[in-house]
Amino acid sequence: MKKTLSTLTLVLASVSVYAQNASSNFVDETNKQFELQMSSVKEKEMELRSLIQGKEMSPELRQKADSIYTIYSQQYGMAVKQLKAQLESHREEAATAQLLTKYQRQLGLDYLGEYMSTYKYSSAEELASLRSTLAIEEQKKPGSKLIDFSLPDEAGTEHALSEYVGHGKYVLVDFWASWCGPCRAEMPNVKDAYERFHDKGFEVLGISFDNTRDAWLKGIAELGLMWPQLSDVKGWKSIAAQKYGVHAIPFTILFDKEGRIITTNLRGQALTNKLQELLGE
Repeated sequence: MKKTLSTLTLVLASVSVYAQNASSNFVDETNKQFELQMSSVKEKEMELRSLIQGKEMSPELRQKADSIYTIYSQQYGMAVKQLKAQLESHREEAATAQLLTKYQRQLGLDYLGEYMSTYKYSSAEELASLRSTLAIEEQKKPGSKLIDFSLPDEAGTEHALSEYVGHGKYVLVDFWASWCGPCRAEMPNVKDAYERFHDKGFEVLGISFDNTRDAWLKGIAELGLMWPQLSDVKGWKSIAAQKYGVHAIPFTILFDKEGRIITTNLRGQALTNKLQELLGE
């Protein structure tokens, strides 16, 4: 009997080790595959940045930039789609928490919130930071009031978000950085919207996640941005990123006249359509 129990213990231990190794292999393989795909995405981002940085956005240049940006978006989307497929097929594994934590910026908080609501190990200690981030995400939903903070402008003067938002105008808060190729590619769309709707009650406030003051100011000049700009030049450690849980840029928040969130992450034609809906032609 003792021999039988001993043998059973060894078998169970072997099964446990096998399961742990399988989980480890799944995480390693997923990391390897995603990083390989993202290397191609980063190449496209660098190509885009090299194409448009420091240049006037002529119609021809904008067409080329849009073409590269489309490929970039497709590659990025495919990489994330395959990552999500891996996560969906490993919902019952504790090791999946490593991937949720590591790739929360790429996965997006809407997806992560849904995943965590049914994930068996959602209360794991290593997911504490993600749970806090998701709590912040709740404050970005339509109808939510602004979360105030202060940042310096180009001259070094501190300004609160509440100075710009909630004073009878629709305000787009645009989170960007001079080093961000997709941000630069999207900026002509924001400029078009500003020029078209500014006189009707539309404002833009730029918040940069640059790491140096010189790069930030150079980016403003190169892109010809004419609306207020704020930054503490702390990159992803900016108080703005922390307050609003911004993990990827470009990212925007559109506020109504009373300072409540209408929607987030409007880009291109979607921004124009929403402003037409709110302000008319």
